[in-house]
Parts: sequence; structure tokens; C-alpha cells
Amino acid sequence: MNVVCKAVIYVSNADRQKDVAVVLNGVGDGAKQCISVASNDVKLEDLPEIKRLAGTILTEAEHSESGGGQRGKSVRVIRKADLSPGQESNKSRKKRLPVKRIAAMSFLVFVMGLIALMVFEAGQINQIADSINYINSGISFDKVELMVSESEMAGFVSHSDETTNILLAGCDIDAGGVSRTDSMIILTVDHAHRRIKMTSLMRDMYLTIPGYGKSKLNAAFVFGGGDLLLKTVYSNFGIKIDRFVCVDYAVFASVVDNLGGVEIDIEEMELEQFNKYVRGKDNRLTKAGRYHFNGQQALSYCRIRKVGTDTARTARQRKVLGEIMKKCRTLSPMEAQNILSVVAPYITTNMSRDEMTQMVLEGLNCLSYDTMGLRIPMDGAWTDKKIGSVWYVQADLNANARYIHHFIYGDDETAFELVNRQQKDDERKAQSDRAAYEKKISDP
Repeated sequence: MNVVCKAVIYVSNADRQKDVAVVLNGVGDGAKQCISVASNDVKLEDLPEIKRLAGTILTEAEHSESGGGQRGKSVRVIRKADLSPGQESNKSRKKRLPVKRIAAMSFLVFVMGLIALMVFEAGQINQIADSINYINSGISFDKVELMVSESEMAGFVSHSDETTNILLAGCDIDAGGVSRTDSMIILTVDHAHRRIKMTSLMRDMYLTIPGYGKSKLNAAFVFGGGDLLLKTVYSNFGIKIDRFVCVDYAVFASVVDNLGGVEIDIEEMELEQFNKYVRGKDNRLTKAGRYHFNGQQALSYCRIRKVGTDTARTARQRKVLGEIMKKCRTLSPMEAQNILSVVAPYITTNMSRDEMTQMVLEGLNCLSYDTMGLRIPMDGAWTDKKIGSVWYVQADLNANARYIHHFIYGDDETAFELVNRQQKDDERKAQSDRAAYEKKISDP
């Protein structure tokens, strides 16, 4: 066997993006040169999973050859569903070259295209990973006091090998460099049920911040960055999340614009607040309806504060994030890389570079997963609390800890029950808000 070329290559089709491992055997000198360039960008030793896959394929090829197969043939792994529309079998052609010659030629063209894509992608992934801001924190929960009942926690499922949790924070960074978390979402990739779950944490929750006493949840990031925010979530809800990703809101509008905008319904009672935050007169709206929002409009919609309190606000944020994920499912590999290139310099994380690279590669495979969202605290498990002139959300920690764990680690039926219950509660609140708004504008 002359040459082995391997890489993770994402091939778009109607269903989802799939991995394709390519192994070349006995191709021409031109292909060898391309492989040489590619191997300078990506070393097989750095990708152990693909190395093992390539080894398996080569073993099978060698076995086939030893059994009388033609030597020097090319071997590839590709699913039939991955073939582009319009590709037809050799049997359907009336005029055709000998089958062996056609197979060799078509495979060589196919492989050369994939190699060119691989070379570009390898360089791009490295550039994206290098432009992220990394914090080596070494977070430990050992000395963090639990505010939630430990006896309550004893019966919870708190880990699954098929579930990945990352705390995603949307940050506003002011001129002095102080970061405030305007939104906080536990982003869960549930491989067992093929779902992406978003658990919004209301920023006004009155919680114990380890080492700082009680304050609003969004103060944790100001006091001690992502590590303290993770410890605060663990202290009050008993869920250990050791990875965070903070994305500066400054890039949010650019991402939406690069995706071509998102479809959002806006209500009349939201218009005043929407127009308060949006930049540019052309982006303002005069009536309710369904709009194709650009980046500035989507950001303004997420920041609406005084309509439906923070519960409705987190719902709006999840709605926009859900629409962004829908758009991401339709991206080609090159389009996905362009988006990541825009976002990466605005990301701060305590993941290592290797973890982030792996997440970028694996994340594309999860774009086909269904999304669902929940807000914490759940209705019936919190009350308003006023201290001085400031209003807080006083959450029932034990009850909401149960909701979080059941939503993230429970079965589909439990998760959907929680989501449906919250949607009904939110719709009742929305109807009440609409009635109050209509009464307000009708009064002389």
C-alpha cells in the first residue's frame, strides 16, 4: 500500500452532516503531493479515533487483497445516503467505459475534492481554535458549601457518559472591562435522546455566591468570572458543571447577519422596548408581526426587559437561540467555518484548546438534534423578594434542583412534561400581559 490519507471531513446531505474517513491506496503522483501537504496540517497521531478507524479500513483492504482481490485498488468508506443528488450508477448509462476504469476515475476525482477540502478545513480549524481566549482555571468544588439539601441530592442522577453540560454565558463588557452576564444557559448535549437542551437561569435569582454572601446570580461573574459562576450554580442547585463558555454580545449581531437573519414573531406590547434597544432608524418597527430579523434586531429582541418580566425575557432568548440553531443545521462546512471564525475571538472559556477543537468537530454532528428549553426557577417554585429598593427572585432551591436534574438527565417523557407545563404557564402570563397592555393603551 502506497499512501494513507485520513481526516474528519463533513459531507452535507439532506439528513445531516456525516463523518467520512478516506483511505487512499496506490493513486497517482498528483494525489500523493496533495496528501503530503495535508499531512503537514494534520497528523494522524493527533487524532487517535480516526487513526484506529483508518487502521481498521486498511486491515479490511489487506484482507480483501490477500483473498484474490486486485492489488492497488482504492478503498473508501462512504454511505450511500451521502451521494449527491443526480449521481447515478454505472448500470444506468447506455454508453460506458469498462466498469473498473470508471470506478477508478470517479473515485480519484471524488478523493481529490475531499483532500482539497481537508487541507482547507484543517488550517481553518487550527486558526479558529487559536483565536479563542483560554483560561486555565482548574476549578474544584470540594470546598463549596451546598445550599440545597444533600438528602434531596442523594436520589438525583448527576452524571451520564452520554450527556455533556456547558454553562453558556452571554456577556456585556463595559468600557472598564467589567463583564456582566446578561444571560446564562446550561447547554446540554444529550446524545442518548439526540437532543440539545437549554436551561435558562434567571439572572435576578437571589442566591448564595460562595465567598461573597447573597446577591443576584449575574453578580457571580462580576465577582469571580466563570469559575465563581459555576461554583454558584453547584452551591445552589447541586449540579456540577466544570466547563463554561462566555460569548461577548458584541459579536451576536454579526453571527445572525452571517446566518442570513432569523424569523421572529414580535408582539405589539414588545415594540416600545424593542425600538428602545435597537440601533439604526431603519431597524425600528412600527407594527407587530413576523419579521426576518437582522443581527441588530435579533439582539434588541433578546434585550427586551420590561415586558413579561425576566421569565418572558429568557423565553425570548431561547427562541432566538433556537432559530440560530435551525439555521446552523443548513450550513455547509465552509459556511460553518466562517461563522466560527467570526465568533472565536469573542469567546472566553476554561476549556483547553484540544477540548474546544474537539467540540467544534463534534458539534457539527449534533446540529441534527432536536432542541428544547426550560427556565429556572419553574413557576410555583419561586416568589418575589424586595430588599431595600431592589427586587429579587427568591427560588425554592430544592424544588428547582429537582427540575434541573430531571430535565437534563431524565427520560424524554419527564423532560417534555416539564417543558409543556412551563409553556402553558408562560402563555397564561402572556395573555395577562396582553390584556394589561390593551387596557393601558385604551385608557384616555
